[in-house]
Amino acid sequence: MFKYSLQIKWSDEDNGYIATAPELPGLSAFGKTPEEAVSELKIAAEAYLEALKESGQAIPVPEKLAPYSGQIRLRMPKSLHAKLAAAAAVDDISLNTYIISLLSERHGESAAVNLIRTIIEKGALSPEVPESARAARGGQRGSHVGNISMVREKKTPYK
Repeated sequence: MFKYSLQIKWSDEDNGYIATAPELPGLSAFGKTPEEAVSELKIAAEAYLEALKESGQAIPVPEKLAPYSGQIRLRMPKSLHAKLAAAAAVDDISLNTYIISLLSERHGESAAVNLIRTIIEKGALSPEVPESARAARGGQRGSHVGNISMVREKKTPYK
């Protein structure tokens, strides 16, 4: 039984499907249909794992679904606990709901910042800081997203 994770993606270049198993780096298989790609991957994986065994290398462990209860125990300083409880009371919500909202906002903000960084790195966006903000940074050019600043010296292009 094949216990490794599977990913199947369409390839315009190959005009077919490519199947991979993330736990088996570098291994992929082609098929005209998703089913054919998976079948070919299983055959390739069997040979790959056999070669690992014969050469004495470690066999990658299949990834398993981890059950999450949706609960965690969190320790924090008493002063932070008090501040969070007070902020939750102001919004008339439970401390649990308040902490979940903070985590959710921060997680979303991080995803947005990472997306913007990727766009900038690929050159699809050339960020500029207004002249007033540039003056506050000593004449440097750059951008600011959330609490992340991307700064560059004058006239240095982004790569």
